[in-house]
Amino acid sequence: MTSRERIVSAMRHSESDRVPIDLGGMRSTGIHAAAYRRLCDLLGFSELSVKVFDVHQMLAHVDECVRKEIHSDVIELKRLNGGFGTRIDSWVECDLFKHSSKYLFPQGFDPKKEEDGSLVISRDGIEVARMPQGGHYFDRSYFPLHGATGREEIDMVVGPKLTDQETEFLKRQLAKIRNSTECAVIGAFGGNFLEAGHSLFGYQEFMERLITDLPLMEYFLDRLLESYQIDLERYLAAVGDEIDIIQIGDDYGTQENTAISPRVFRSIFKPRLKAVCDFIHSRKPELFIFLHSCGSIYPFIPDFIDVGIQILNPVQTDARNMEPERLKREFGKDIVFWGGGCDTQHTLPFGSLKEVEDDVKKRIDIFAPGGGFVFAPIHNIQTEIPPEKIMTLFDCACEYGSNNAR
Repeated sequence: MTSRERIVSAMRHSESDRVPIDLGGMRSTGIHAAAYRRLCDLLGFSELSVKVFDVHQMLAHVDECVRKEIHSDVIELKRLNGGFGTRIDSWVECDLFKHSSKYLFPQGFDPKKEEDGSLVISRDGIEVARMPQGGHYFDRSYFPLHGATGREEIDMVVGPKLTDQETEFLKRQLAKIRNSTECAVIGAFGGNFLEAGHSLFGYQEFMERLITDLPLMEYFLDRLLESYQIDLERYLAAVGDEIDIIQIGDDYGTQENTAISPRVFRSIFKPRLKAVCDFIHSRKPELFIFLHSCGSIYPFIPDFIDVGIQILNPVQTDARNMEPERLKREFGKDIVFWGGGCDTQHTLPFGSLKEVEDDVKKRIDIFAPGGGFVFAPIHNIQTEIPPEKIMTLFDCACEYGSNNAR
């Protein structure tokens, strides 16, 4: 089977020749640039320049030669924005990780080092992101709607983002993917509501104002929905016929519980999430809709299915009420589990190679029967993970995930 056939089979809840695999198919199944550098070196690809396409999470673009070694079946159609105002249509060299090999960052990446060792990204004289000394990621430090009191302020910030330039960038990128691989393609769209509030108002302020200033926050969410629908119209017209999956995301969970109450989710966020899904399926009914939502989201999974979500990621099985056996038993016929393939909080960073293999096998035994499963670790591979462990992870998934091996 081709990679694309393997993925589509999983989407249709059918088993194929082996469990499909994802590394780098979206921004929560990726790998930190420093870990990727070491993986490339182990595989004999030391000459490759590591492209950091996501400045916020420091994620590396997975090159085709590495994708084949990892057995990954999917590729992300990336948006133009690399984070904090950078662009991934051209690249600048920066040795941020003090490594002898070359790292390439998106155009516009130019952090300044402060006296305390922090790296700061600024735009128009305003600090927008900061990496503390010894850190591995940039954290957002500017919230443009902080303290906003009126609709006019929201209107100045919230609006359609997909430009003609980005549309052409997407088309070129997709043509290159389709001409060079037989992989499935995930179109990264975004379309979040809760996280957009956190990013624009600040986490605490937005959560408080959902209670104290709900009419203005609902206006904000409606403006987001309107903007997403305008962008979706253009996005789907440009690439909708050639992608297999469209990815949206919103982190509705924490480690111990849902981030918001079921009442708030169902009254405020679910109707708008449904509107996004309905819009996509009305234009491109054959597209599979992929939702990324971290954490303990068990109570919301029936709602996700109800609004038209077909794929759930990252399947954070270490969170409360997210036991893999329970998820497969209760929802395995109605939603695809994309992730949940290895514990990235404990086993992958701290376990032995044997413990990684055992964890992978256990999870494949749970999720793979009957299809509806794509193997990926629970969220991104972090900077400290050694390359030998990464190869053990994916080699085991490929070999044990074969129908002949189980």
